[in-house]
Amino acid sequence: MNEYLENFINTKFEKPIKALDLGAGDFCDVKQLEKLGWKCEGVDLEMGIDLEKPYVSKNKPFDLVYSNYVLQRIKNKNVFARTVYENLKDDGCFFIHTFEKNDSVIATGMSQEFLQELLEKQGFRNIEIRIFDHYDKGHKHWHKILEASGQK
Repeated sequence: MNEYLENFINTKFEKPIKALDLGAGDFCDVKQLEKLGWKCEGVDLEMGIDLEKPYVSKNKPFDLVYSNYVLQRIKNKNVFARTVYENLKDDGCFFIHTFEKNDSVIATGMSQEFLQELLEKQGFRNIEIRIFDHYDKGHKHWHKILEASGQK
């Protein structure tokens, strides 16, 4: 599981609840959360879920909606942010990892200011954004990560 997501969950949640992974890929995070007792749903393009379009789960609302390294690929970021918002319960938390605009490997990163504005526009609150360097052990290079979290 994404170590930063795991830390976020351990900090924000006292017990396993219900989570949605937008852009689940190989479902690694979903499987790990399920092992911890979470009820999880993951969606991905491979399942026919195009996150360029609004998506509302029939299982909503969720206590946590998260996405790792998907937002930078989405053209309509407003639709994606709305999808996060619409699937969260009131006071539910979101967690997003994407690449920062100065990442030396990924050219489609975004600025902290852009992400802050995008999330505020959707009505999220208690938004926290941080930028940090992370070494990708699999690909053997560094990334500049943009992490955002907050509440509905």
